[in-house]
Amino acid sequence: MRSCRTRTLLALLLVAVVGFAPAATAAQSEVQKLQDQIKELQSDAAKAGEAYSAAYWQLDRTRVEIARVDGELAAAEARMAEVHARLSQRAMDMYRTGGADYIGILLSSDDFDEMLLRLEYVQRVGQQDADIIQQVETLQAELAASRAELEALKAGQAEEAARLKDEARKVDAQLKGQQAQYDKLQRELKAAIAAEKAKKGTTTARVGPNGMVFPVAGPNTFTDTWGAARSGGRTHKGTDIMAREGTPCVAVLGGTVRTTDNSLGGKTIWLTADNGWAFYYAHLSAYKVTSGRVEAGQVIGYVGSTGNASASAPHLHFEIHPDGGAAVNPYPYLLKMQ
Repeated sequence: MRSCRTRTLLALLLVAVVGFAPAATAAQSEVQKLQDQIKELQSDAAKAGEAYSAAYWQLDRTRVEIARVDGELAAAEARMAEVHARLSQRAMDMYRTGGADYIGILLSSDDFDEMLLRLEYVQRVGQQDADIIQQVETLQAELAASRAELEALKAGQAEEAARLKDEARKVDAQLKGQQAQYDKLQRELKAAIAAEKAKKGTTTARVGPNGMVFPVAGPNTFTDTWGAARSGGRTHKGTDIMAREGTPCVAVLGGTVRTTDNSLGGKTIWLTADNGWAFYYAHLSAYKVTSGRVEAGQVIGYVGSTGNASASAPHLHFEIHPDGGAAVNPYPYLLKMQ
C-alpha cells in the first residue's frame, strides 16, 4: 500500500515539474534571446568602431610625441642661449685685452717656469673657446633635427586628425541606427525580466562583478588602454568607451553622485557606491543628475567631448576606485559587465 502511494506521489510530482518546465524555460529563453541580440548588436558596434578607436589612439600618441619633442626643443634652445652668452662674453674679453699677448708673457715672466705656466693658461683659455664653439655647433645640429621631427609629427597629426574625422562620421551613422535598436531591445528585455520575476523566477539579467551595470547604455567600443602615455608625463588611469555623442551614461551601482568641472575631464561625475567603491565619469556632454541618490542603471549623464577630449572622438573616460582608493584598470570589469 505504502509503495503504491509512493509511486502515485512521484508520478504527480513528475507531472508538476514537466508542466512547469516549459513556462520557466520559455521565460528564460526569451530573456536569453534578447540578451544575445544585445550582445550581437554590441559586437557589431565594436567592429564598426575598431578603425575609429585606432585612429583616436594614434592621434593621442602623436600628441604625446609632439609634447615630448617640444620639451626637448625648448631645453636645447635654452642651452643654446646660455652657450651663446658665454661665447659672446669671451669675444668681448678678447676684444678688450687685444687677444693673447705672447711677447708680453715672455717679457713679464720672472723665470722660465712662470712663463710656461702663463702659456699653459693661455692655451687652456683657447681650448675653452674651442669647446664653447663645438657646443654651439652640436646644439645647432640637435635643434635642426628636433625642429624637423616636430614638423613631421605635426604633419602626421594633421593626417591622423582628418582620418579620425572620416572614421567618426562613418561610425556615427552606424551607431545612430544601432541606438534605436539597442533601446528597443532594452525595453523588451526589461519587460521579459519583469514577466520572469512575476512568475516567481529569478532574474537572469547580465550584471558584472558585484552587480555592476555597464556605464554606457548604447552601442560602443573600447580597448585596454590602461597606462598609455599622456602629455605632461601622465598615464591613462581609465578606459575610454567610444560612443555616439549624447549616448546615455548610467550608474554602475547604487549610491550618491556629485558633479565637477575641470580643464582635463570637462563635465565629470563622481559616483560613490553603497559598497564604498568610487567611479569617475569624464568628458560628459551634459548631466542628467547633478547630486543625490541614484540607483544602478539610472541615467546620470551623456557621452560627450568636454575638457581635453577631441570633438571628433566623443567618449566616456571611466575610472574605478575600489574602496575609494587608487584607480585600477576598468577593462576586465567592463568586459564582465557587458
